[in-house]
Order: sequence, then C-alpha cells, then structure tokens
Amino acid sequence: MPVPASIHLENNDYRLVIDPSLGATILSAEWQHPDTGWLPLLAPLQDRLFKAGCFVMAPFVNRIADGAFSYGGQSHHISLNNPKEGMALHGFARDHVWQVAQQTDVAVDLVLDLSASPWHFRLTQRVELGAGGIRVSLAATNTGAETMPFGIGLHPWFPKPRGTVLRLAAEGAHARDARGLPLAARVDWPWLGKALDGAGWFDGCFTGWSPRQARIEWPDQGAALDLRADGALRHVHVYTPDGRDVLCVEPVSHLPDAINRPMLAADTQMHELAPGEPLSGAMTLEALVMQSDQAKA
Repeated sequence: MPVPASIHLENNDYRLVIDPSLGATILSAEWQHPDTGWLPLLAPLQDRLFKAGCFVMAPFVNRIADGAFSYGGQSHHISLNNPKEGMALHGFARDHVWQVAQQTDVAVDLVLDLSASPWHFRLTQRVELGAGGIRVSLAATNTGAETMPFGIGLHPWFPKPRGTVLRLAAEGAHARDARGLPLAARVDWPWLGKALDGAGWFDGCFTGWSPRQARIEWPDQGAALDLRADGALRHVHVYTPDGRDVLCVEPVSHLPDAINRPMLAADTQMHELAPGEPLSGAMTLEALVMQSDQAKA
C-alpha cells in the first residue's frame, strides 16, 4: 500500500498535523489564543524518536520487563526497544504505517491491523477538532480466535515553560522498584498544584484518578489546557524528564508491567478481550484563556 501523506486538520481555533507513516502520531497541535495568536499545545515532534508530539500506545502501555510474560499457559517474548534497561516500551502500534479510512477537513480515522501472537487486532484512532477542542479516540477489536491481554493509551508531550502547573486528583502514584516498575504502595507527589520549575525528574502512574481530568496551566502564556479521559483510559501516568522543558500526562488503561505483577489491584491490570470483543477510550484536550488571578487560585 502507498504511504499516506501527513494530514492537516484545522477547526474552531485548533490545528494539528498527523503522520500516518509514523504510527499515526500527532506531530503538532496548536490553539489560537485570542490575545497572543497560535500557542503550541504539544511539544512539536521534529524527528522519529517519539520524544514529542502524541503517539498511540498499544497493545500494551509503558513497560513490560525483559519483554517477557506468560499468558494462557504460553510464554511470550517481545523485542526490547529499550535494551539498556531491558524493557519493551509503549507497545508497537507506533512502529507501523496506519491507513487512512476516512478524512474530512476537521476529522480523520486511521486504522491499523496487526497480527503478532498473542495479539491479533484492529485498532482505529479517530482525531476530531470540534467546539470542545481536540478529541482523540481509540477503538480496538480482537480479530483473533483466542482471548488476549490488551492495553491502550496515549502519550502526549506538553510544553513546560516557566511556571507550568499540573493539577489532578488521584489516590497517589504507585511506588517503584529499582527497575522503575510499580509496587502496590502509593505515594504522594508534592509538586501537584505547584509550579514545576524545581520538580526535576518524575515517572509515576496515578490510580484512583477521579474525576478523570487534569489541568496544565501556563501562566506566562495566559492559557491552560484541560485534559479529560474516558472509557478504558482509567489511570494517568505522569513523566517529567531531566534536562527538557516538557511534561507528559498520559491517560492509560493499565499500569506498567501489570501483566507480570499479579499483586496489583484488578483494575490496574490489562483487559482480557475475547474474540470479537472491543475496547475503547478517548482523550479530549481543550484550551482556555487563563487570567493571572486564576493561576494563583
């Protein structure tokens, strides 16, 4: 099949670019601030390293230790795309060319069909620009003959200029072992609701995320971004790397390496999809003007 060209959508003061050949990744997304003009909502992706933009995670999210797990009485091994840490990261849907199923000026449906035991699935990503912002929907179906473990998520990279604040309500982030894999215990992250200028490195998945929304505030830009999740995207993973002014707030369906960690709660595990069974979830990004007094509230 021919490689689809990049897709440009624009509507209701939002515009973005999607690359079907790069895993249907959103390369950039902007919002037209009524006072200052176009404002980047995502850190723009300018290479193929997935360290910006927003990419799809499937058929699992975050990490699988050593790329190995057992399911249905069989052992499975996945290629390590982070061999330094001995991890398979973020699934492999992003590594494939997606096909455009349908497209308008304001929406596009992209489809991926994959078969790699134990996973046999069709995954659709719909990206739509409306009055409520940018909505990114994922819908998967088990196309195989056996039940399979499955997970979905979205991995957006947001700008983190001086003064950026992240607000969300949850029961805490799961503590991590020496390899960065989650433990049952949860810990508070003291930087929620505060300027992240001095926060430094953080990598943790929050459960008990209720309501399923987060707000990123950019006081110096006079703007904020509301992130809302629904469907299977029931947890939120937060990542702030060292040395870069970016922030990841990732709605996900399960915890890292959950398939190897039965001690974790049932609602943090991967879904088990019977043949023909669907799984879906969505993320909405809505930008808004923020006054200086709102930032201090």
